[in-house]
Amino acid sequence: MTTGLVVFAATYLLISVQRLPFVHLNRPAASLLGAVAMVVLGVLPLSDAYAAIDFDVLVFLLGLMLIVGYLEVGKFFEWAAEWILRRAGTPERLLLGVVVGGGLLSALFVNDTVCLVVTPVLLAAIGPLRVKPTPYLIGLAMGANVGSVLSVTGNPQNMLVGIWSGASFGGFLAHMLPVGGGGLAITHLYLRWAYRAELREPFRERLETVPVALDRPLVVKGLTLFGVAVVAWLAGGSLPLVAITAGAAMVAIAQRDPAYAIDRVEWSLLLFFAALFVVMRGFEQTGAVGWIDRHALALMQDAPPWRAAVVVSGVMATLSNLISNVPAVILWRHTVPTIPHPDLIWRVLAMSSTFAGNLLLIGSMANLIVAERAETRGVRIGFAEYARIGVPVTLLTLVWGIVVLVVMG
Repeated sequence: MTTGLVVFAATYLLISVQRLPFVHLNRPAASLLGAVAMVVLGVLPLSDAYAAIDFDVLVFLLGLMLIVGYLEVGKFFEWAAEWILRRAGTPERLLLGVVVGGGLLSALFVNDTVCLVVTPVLLAAIGPLRVKPTPYLIGLAMGANVGSVLSVTGNPQNMLVGIWSGASFGGFLAHMLPVGGGGLAITHLYLRWAYRAELREPFRERLETVPVALDRPLVVKGLTLFGVAVVAWLAGGSLPLVAITAGAAMVAIAQRDPAYAIDRVEWSLLLFFAALFVVMRGFEQTGAVGWIDRHALALMQDAPPWRAAVVVSGVMATLSNLISNVPAVILWRHTVPTIPHPDLIWRVLAMSSTFAGNLLLIGSMANLIVAERAETRGVRIGFAEYARIGVPVTLLTLVWGIVVLVVMG
């Protein structure tokens, strides 16, 4: 029991801080070390470690990543970003386009991917204008985080919740549509108020963008297959089976070297998930998960939906910023089904772990991707400046999400 707890604590410490004086690890590497340690130190037999890996989640991710990979090869995301920017003639319209456009793209194609591709396009477009780029960069990161709450394909934690809760694609979307729509409105309005002085000054030059050489046949195939997958999900099809079928079909009909798309699959994220499942199975063997379940049940016993939603949202927002949102959701995998109102709690879990990503600069991978890609081009997003926007936006959107989800039931 003690060994498992020590391995679990060490793994999550490394996942959270990533950089220590004596070791430099990213999240996938830290989770892999933890998974191996669980087996080598006798917490889990190797067969249990294999059994702990949820292949539904990995297959769903892989299928979606294959389609997104081909869309990246076809320059779809650069084209979409350029289309939005070309229509933004004023600072206010540009901010609106970045927040809403980034959010809607993230709802379909994963927020991390959108931020990875759109950030350099955004910087290239606004660079010659000699305006402060921070409002638009923060708007992109926050919009992508908030918009990703809309669907099970929006971010990894939604994928986990969608599969484990048994929610349909359409049912999840119906509940999250007002949550995400209101969240995007709150985010945009607060950013517009916070940066009202910068946005008041009109552009001195016309916003110019570099035309993108869109591979139209490839993009049409990718979007068509994604549309077919959405229809299949809405009809009740299995999330992982439909996703991997669509991904495999894309490989078959793309008529492009698959190596370019396969290279864009986030294999490190798949490794991160697989290893985390093993770490959590080892953690369960210590009895700690049972202890969490008992205390969660005691806390929620006879609690009305309002109280349950507020408690879970607060815990989830805290955990998401301490150990990251995906590990936080995995930690509650077996707890939620034992709590009253499990369907509501699953949705609150997805909403709060997603919106909590906006709290601090380190709150989500999307934030870090924007910050790191911007810094390579000489633009620094300060921790304090981000928090000045992120803290109130997170609190406001969490309150909005709780109200909407509890009222909808």
